[in-house]
Amino acid sequence: MGNEYNNYIDQATSIAIQDAADNIRNVTDISNTASGVALSKLLEGGDKVKCMATIAEANKLIKNAIQNYEKIIRLSIECRNSNAESSQSSK
Repeated sequence: MGNEYNNYIDQATSIAIQDAADNIRNVTDISNTASGVALSKLLEGGDKVKCMATIAEANKLIKNAIQNYEKIIRLSIECRNSNAESSQSSK
């Protein structure tokens, strides 16, 4: 029964990690598009403050997605280690 639970935990943490990686890709795509549009507007003589703020916010979104990914990785490792410890202590 322990191996079955270990498999469930491994699967759940793997899915969480993959979801976080997908989130980085999606946020990066959206942020790069927003930055590109803002840069285009800036080159056309648009409002420099708004364009630069848009680019800064887009970069912040990417940074936050990476931090979330790192947190999910860290929590997944902790979960797996904790599960391994409890599995061994129950034997």
